[in-house]
Amino acid sequence: MVNEIKSLPPLPESIIRIQELCMSHDTNIEELSKVIQSDPMLSANILKSVNSPLYGMSKEISSIQQAVMLFGISMIRGFAAANAIKKTVAVDLSPYSKTIDDLSRISTLQSSLVREWYRNVDKSMISLLQSTAFLMELGKLVASLKMISLGESDKFTTDISQGVPIAEAEQRYLGMSSYEIAAMMFEHWNFESALTEILHEISNPETKNKYAQVLNVISKAVNLHNPLSENALSEARETIAVFGLNLSAFDEALDSIKSKQ
Repeated sequence: MVNEIKSLPPLPESIIRIQELCMSHDTNIEELSKVIQSDPMLSANILKSVNSPLYGMSKEISSIQQAVMLFGISMIRGFAAANAIKKTVAVDLSPYSKTIDDLSRISTLQSSLVREWYRNVDKSMISLLQSTAFLMELGKLVASLKMISLGESDKFTTDISQGVPIAEAEQRYLGMSSYEIAAMMFEHWNFESALTEILHEISNPETKNKYAQVLNVISKAVNLHNPLSENALSEARETIAVFGLNLSAFDEALDSIKSKQ
């Protein structure tokens, strides 16, 4: 897997510049907005993302500067990076029996659920939680290509269709979860260590990383094949109990998200 990650092409210059600005301690919202606006397609995709009904905006967001102010620098960077990565990495999600649109919908649902949950728990965690949630499924792009190259695609598809948890099946055929692969991808692209450390820990059932604990729950509640199903939510609630997280706020967030679907 290391060789596959090293062979990934660099992200576009606009994304690299956005990344530099986001990692700066004195990021200027106006400057960041100008960089994004210099790429009309990127601007359009970000505005499409932030206007998802799941985020519950009271009125349409029509400018990048407004989007940055409402969602924060880190989340806008997440939207921009996800858009670029989907164009940079070859896309064939057939082992998961899904399309890139399916993956995008799941990422949006995960991001919106964690935003709704933690706005009533700890607002200081929202920025990093939400941006990581929006990016964490992208490891499946590389995982899928690797399984195809290994000739394990059909076996993997059969396993998950028969109810084997996706992370368990990934571990079986790749030796790691797609979240760990995502961590390696973002290390390769020089994203901040806080984000990559969370990604490394999401699939660890004994993790002490609070952000990873929350996203472990989110990954179960909003899994790729049965998002928000009774089984998925039951497993998510069990995990909340194990980690000692806030269940009542989670259930309130679920009700809010379901009302927007």
